[in-house]
Amino acid sequence: MAEVATQPKSKANIGSLRIGLFTDTYAPQVNGVSISLQLVSEGLQRRGHQVTIFAPRIPGYTDDQPGVVRLPSLKYLNDPPIYVAVLGTPRSTWSLTRKHFDVLHAHSPLTVGLLAYFTASTKNLPLIYTYHTSITDYTHYLKIIGGTGVIRHAARWFSTTSTNLGDQIVVPSPKFHRLLLEQKVNKPIHTIPNGIDLSNFKAAKNPGSFRSRLGLKSDAPILLSVGRVAPEKRLDFLIDAFVRMSNRVPEAHLVFAGDGSALQKLEEHAAATKVKDRIHFLGMVNRDELPDLLHDATVFLSASTTEVHPISVIEAIASGLPMVAVQDEAFEGMIIENENGHLTPLDVNAFSETLVKLLSDPEKLERYGKCSTELSKKYSIEAQVRSLEDLYIEAILQNWRGSFMSRISAKLKF
Repeated sequence: MAEVATQPKSKANIGSLRIGLFTDTYAPQVNGVSISLQLVSEGLQRRGHQVTIFAPRIPGYTDDQPGVVRLPSLKYLNDPPIYVAVLGTPRSTWSLTRKHFDVLHAHSPLTVGLLAYFTASTKNLPLIYTYHTSITDYTHYLKIIGGTGVIRHAARWFSTTSTNLGDQIVVPSPKFHRLLLEQKVNKPIHTIPNGIDLSNFKAAKNPGSFRSRLGLKSDAPILLSVGRVAPEKRLDFLIDAFVRMSNRVPEAHLVFAGDGSALQKLEEHAAATKVKDRIHFLGMVNRDELPDLLHDATVFLSASTTEVHPISVIEAIASGLPMVAVQDEAFEGMIIENENGHLTPLDVNAFSETLVKLLSDPEKLERYGKCSTELSKKYSIEAQVRSLEDLYIEAILQNWRGSFMSRISAKLKF
């Protein structure tokens, strides 16, 4: 029976757990999974647990945090660059056989995730699996065989099969909880929202720094998008909506922060508009500077319908930003209509009209911003870590009971 775990419970004096986290994407790659995983690992360590992260080796990159084991890898895709760990090598086998764990937690279904499953099976350990991404939304990256209906069907089958390898399943949002039920996932499903260090986004360290960098006045409205620049994010839609509203709010500017495979095409799209001087591309922004950028902005935008529980949105509401996004279940609880923002149809006219009305109402902008700050309080990394900790303990106890009963049953049969 599916289960929702949204409120952390308290368990005292549980001791230090030995936790293995397995991921196919990690630093220096910047995406929601890698950021979330780093925050979770740091949070678990602060609570006294021993954490080891297994991830593919990225050529030329050296980790500056302890406890990261890099596995031999091959480059699978160039754009975006994706590395896949090679299983069965002496390095990967030695790394796992020499370590002792209480629980394993896989964060992806590819080779490192499969390594977690094989290790859990071999060592009789509980396996938690977090379903971060609907891979059927990304079949367009399989250029060799194409994003056809056959490929989407195969991706759906693989998604269900790999998810069912876990003993307990974690999803970051109700959207994915419903999706996994539709896909006939038959393991317990727990909804544990992503969390961030809210204190980092309470205030800007250098107020106005990005406005100065862009040469913008202190009162110029900044419409901000932060995240990976990829086709599925529909950032061209934001440009089209901005062009549509540009004459009615001539002092507004559109700012993109992020890098990705669609950046050049997006820049060309912007350059062909009549408002190219009011559209800015910052590229990848250092995470230490991100609070400054968010606090310089006026409204946060999203046109993506492939999100899960986007950390970029949590960071935006934690910074007190009003929100305007295309309707999607991923924003459930984070963007509430007429409270901290608006959700519109995937329609340029509707989106631009919503922005014009919001920017013309300073009182509403202020009220929405305050509401965003309040809504963000339930998305702390501390709450996420405590919920995961409780799930780890539950999985360990269930695994122990199962092993105990199996031994008893075997003895009785003998």
